[in-house]
Amino acid sequence: MEPRLGGPVSGNAIPPVDYLSWYVPRLQENRPHDLSQSGFGYDWQVEVGADAMLTFWKSGQDPAQWVADRYEVELNQVCIAHGACQSISLAILAALPVDGPRVVGVEMPSFAVVSQSARLLGCEVIPFHRGPSEGPWELNRAEVLEILPKVGVLALTPVMNPTGEMISEDDQQWLIKVTQEAGVNLVSDEVYLDASKGTEFYRPMYKYAKNAISINSLTKTYGLGPIRFGWMIGEPKLIQNAKNAFQNMQGLASAPTVSIAETVFPRLDEALDGIWEARKQNLPKLLEVLEAHGIKWTPPPFGIYGAFSIGMDAVEAMAKYGKPLGLLATPGGMFHSDLKHYLRIAWGSSPESFEAAMPVLSQFLTSIQEGIA
Repeated sequence: MEPRLGGPVSGNAIPPVDYLSWYVPRLQENRPHDLSQSGFGYDWQVEVGADAMLTFWKSGQDPAQWVADRYEVELNQVCIAHGACQSISLAILAALPVDGPRVVGVEMPSFAVVSQSARLLGCEVIPFHRGPSEGPWELNRAEVLEILPKVGVLALTPVMNPTGEMISEDDQQWLIKVTQEAGVNLVSDEVYLDASKGTEFYRPMYKYAKNAISINSLTKTYGLGPIRFGWMIGEPKLIQNAKNAFQNMQGLASAPTVSIAETVFPRLDEALDGIWEARKQNLPKLLEVLEAHGIKWTPPPFGIYGAFSIGMDAVEAMAKYGKPLGLLATPGGMFHSDLKHYLRIAWGSSPESFEAAMPVLSQFLTSIQEGIA
């Protein structure tokens, strides 16, 4: 179920995204107690008129300017794309050296798209690890140093999926230093990072590394996944590469997408405030359930999801105990085989629905513990 690393692929060798192959059918079951949503549930109450569906966005403004203004960078440091997944592919293309190896080092655990999209682009993909472990989620520095001479790009997710753990400042600065010395660019998937804005953990790569492209979108922390609006921030030369790739592969941005994004951009901090409120109301209820079952766990310091061990294969547990209860949560093995006993729980839903799910989660954990005993 974990991401499939390896060499370039095409045709019937293209690997599925096993997580989505598992998740989408279960999502379509509309289980009443859904703790799987890793994106924040926020009602923007945005309406799109027929003119937005048929014409260029009304203002004629460059949507990259909204991103540049929000993140206090220059316009030529921003490239717009259709969501984070497309941005990952474009950023890898932009960051690969002209005459260097078409090899991408991908941090594990991770979402399959981060690694597998590189394979579709004709790259070999090899792993380096941050964890997994029961203790601190630390970067395996020896592993990074071993693969640096072999790669053209390193791709990572600073706010790890599925644990929600932020890369340490020491590991981040070390990684920037050694990649710059090696002439290797960084692609940093930061779709969850804005949940840490205003804290010591908010450390986007583009602020510290001239060899980095930071990826973000309106999907996860802003609750607008269906419109697929994303962006990349980096040094102008790298971003111009990404713009060229976008125009070749996409042409123009979608007018309805940009129209919706234009409506919400001045209000984005509403969602970030909502995340902290959801965390304040929902997370203590989760901790209470885990404590009652003897599960010791320290949640990540920000964000709307985390993962902990439940003592058995989480895919099996979801099938055997979760489905009959109408419960849905995400198995950690979808992101790394060493996390197969982990379950990712998200607390970004409404307080009412989250509270209603807690007795069900409690029964789920009871069933597991009784089964193990």
